[in-house]
Amino acid sequence: MKGIFILVVLAVAGYFGYQHFQTSADEAPDVIANPVYSDVRIDMHVAGRELQFALFGRMADRADCDARAERIWGKVIEGCKECVQRSVVCKESLEPRYARLFDNTAIHSTYASFTRGAKDERDGRMVIFGLTADEGDAICDQTIARFQANYRGKIECIHARRD
Repeated sequence: MKGIFILVVLAVAGYFGYQHFQTSADEAPDVIANPVYSDVRIDMHVAGRELQFALFGRMADRADCDARAERIWGKVIEGCKECVQRSVVCKESLEPRYARLFDNTAIHSTYASFTRGAKDERDGRMVIFGLTADEGDAICDQTIARFQANYRGKIECIHARRD
């Protein structure tokens, strides 16, 4: 589980680092009216298990999405030795089962919810498929505790449904 947490830390650190250096507050939109979504997938083999990181972001437009997806996730993914497959896509809409994450709807996996608190930040959701509900809770709680001070918006764990 330590290896999983390290990758989460790298991914979230990249996300926050990019938030602070990408767009000045003067250039960023107050409201994101017609978002474009980043959909980043990273498949990994960790401790004999197969996991998939799914990272979704609500971006201001196509250019914002392309720039953020490539600069951040491209660099995080490049350094991942355990990663076996990767994809970074920007799209006009997400499949309904992923779009509902932006309503903070509980699913069968715990996920981190990042809700922008400043114009230069973006909403994001991070799910790790392949963990037990308890593992997902622990990883998410550690992630939130570590990064809350670096994000002006709200970061919370949406805990897995257990039905």
